[in-house]
Amino acid sequence: MPAPDFTVTELIDLTRRHFPELAGSELEASPILKGGSDRRYYRLTQAGTPLHLILVSYTDARPDNICFFPATEILQAHGVRVPAVHFHDRQRKLAWIEDLGALDLWALQECPWPERRRLYTRTLEEIARVHRLQPASLPAETLAQLMSGFTEDLYAWEQNYFFDNFAAHFSAASLAAQQSARTSAALTDLRRELGALPTFLVHRDFQSQNVIIRDDQPYLIDYQGLRPGRPEYDVASLLYDPYVTFTLAERNELWSAYQALRSGDDGWETSDRRLAQCAIQRLMQALGAYGHLALNAGKPEFLRHIPRAAATLAEVITHSGVATELLPLLQLRPAPMESATA
Repeated sequence: MPAPDFTVTELIDLTRRHFPELAGSELEASPILKGGSDRRYYRLTQAGTPLHLILVSYTDARPDNICFFPATEILQAHGVRVPAVHFHDRQRKLAWIEDLGALDLWALQECPWPERRRLYTRTLEEIARVHRLQPASLPAETLAQLMSGFTEDLYAWEQNYFFDNFAAHFSAASLAAQQSARTSAALTDLRRELGALPTFLVHRDFQSQNVIIRDDQPYLIDYQGLRPGRPEYDVASLLYDPYVTFTLAERNELWSAYQALRSGDDGWETSDRRLAQCAIQRLMQALGAYGHLALNAGKPEFLRHIPRAAATLAEVITHSGVATELLPLLQLRPAPMESATA
């Protein structure tokens, strides 16, 4: 069931109730309009002064919403920088969490590369702390509170999500070509190979808008999808982020930095091919998400990300030689933004 649709006045009254020190003070709650989730965020201020509190209203519509809270506990326990949860009103599906500020990696994309490299390297150091956590090292009851891990079936779901929400509406390829690619041995092998690999904890949506920079340090947010999976999926999410532009040299530099971070970790091995495989999966999922959000969730602003995501996916496939059957599907229909919404 969805959460109650609180008015701003009701949210302020509940804030005063849960934080008695704010009783009688002049509070304001300003909506934060960002992202594609069904959660609502409000930045709280007191007489115009930041309270460093964000109020989150969530629903039952997505099973991962409630997973944010056990995920926070796990990450905090292992020294990962994440926002503190100051109060969770489970009955009303409201939470008051630490406001880390509005400066994310995406906002820094125009900075000179040396500055971006430094911050991205620190971000990779932070996610490496997550990736060192193996599911077997967590209590079973703790792991059960997170989302189910990546398996061959989940990779298959991502691939179908791509065909149903992106290819069917935006690709210039024929339906026959789409069906041929959907049932190709290349995609079957991709999901089987990834699904058979050892898993570690992963963020699941590790892109530039989900890393906040505060006091020159990265903090992770929107990690409610935390689950067992392949670390390369997270790294690919960051380095092939459709919201940000990297040169090939910059991307390679960051990938080398991550590999160096993990070189001494027991049981860890990877390859350029593995990164490419995960990048293909991630970009297929992202394109499916953009189509779904634009066509089914009333968020047409996500249409503008489709051309770059499709071009980036084509680049990965061309350079790696993996899943080349997808290349014809990445040619977009003429004026796809207009035809998709007509």
